[in-house]
Amino acid sequence: MRFAEQECNVQSCIGDEICVAQQDLLIAIDGSGSLRDSGFTTLRTYAVDLLAKYKSQYYGADAMKIGLIEFGNGIVMADGVTVSPAMNVHTLSTDLVSVTSALEGMVQKKGFTNMAQAFALAETMYTSAGRKGAQSALMVITDGKPSFQFQTNELVEQLQDKGVQRFFVVITDNQKSVELMKHYASAPWETNLLHVPGLAMLQADQSVWSQKALTLFCPQAMSPSLVGVQENAGGFLHVRDGGYCGGRGALLSTEANDAAACSFLAQGAGSPGFLLGFSFRRGYCYASEFVVDNAQYTQWESEKVEPSCPEGDGFTNSAIFDYYAIEPMPEA
Repeated sequence: MRFAEQECNVQSCIGDEICVAQQDLLIAIDGSGSLRDSGFTTLRTYAVDLLAKYKSQYYGADAMKIGLIEFGNGIVMADGVTVSPAMNVHTLSTDLVSVTSALEGMVQKKGFTNMAQAFALAETMYTSAGRKGAQSALMVITDGKPSFQFQTNELVEQLQDKGVQRFFVVITDNQKSVELMKHYASAPWETNLLHVPGLAMLQADQSVWSQKALTLFCPQAMSPSLVGVQENAGGFLHVRDGGYCGGRGALLSTEANDAAACSFLAQGAGSPGFLLGFSFRRGYCYASEFVVDNAQYTQWESEKVEPSCPEGDGFTNSAIFDYYAIEPMPEA
């Protein structure tokens, strides 16, 4: 009775998609000896290209927080039993420039594939720096199967119990390895596993494969150019998530399914903007009292990441409303 399904990212891809989800993502990269130096460089370059598509802030709201793990440094320790732990390359952070720098500096360790240790480290890193309310996710970029399957299975179950979403980018032409990773990926595996049939295919067009990974794994992927076209056609602008500028005006509807519907009502009421509800206020559409002139509208068009509100003390934070501006009439 409680089960429900919802489609996401159903829009056609444009090619400039970015991820603006509120997600704590750990990227675990395989640096084992099964790869040559050139192969590891390809994996690292691919991860850098993918990381560039994630945003830590958008529409004035927090988005991605990303950390890095390297595994594949596996050796048996001096006690003859313990396997070396995976490496915490960068803690979860909103400073994606720093994360990118750490990723570019990663060095291949050429051990065996200690994937289980990567899962164990991920659990610790979420505990120390994860955000309440953000989706916890782990993306594993690997070319092969783990060295200790029983131990890996146990840790996959632990992550499952803690609600950690598991994504896999599997770069191999070995179908048995792919089948194994299907069991490690979150269900349904079709939306949580990307199979690249070999390093040659990845090298041929890394940008295509990074776009595939982003649109498959990110719960809130968007194309800025497509959004711009849609907003220009509708005569409105998405300004701020989780807040609004100026006062809240009259209630226009409790059944506005999207921004276009709310914009139609706001323009009919002569309002310079509108507030669109989400969460338990989904469908609620309010007029905005803040007067938007052409200069302010143009400024907001260029301030997608961190817009500013000139009214009073700035934006009023809200847990249930996003803010949109109506395009003003051209000045005479």
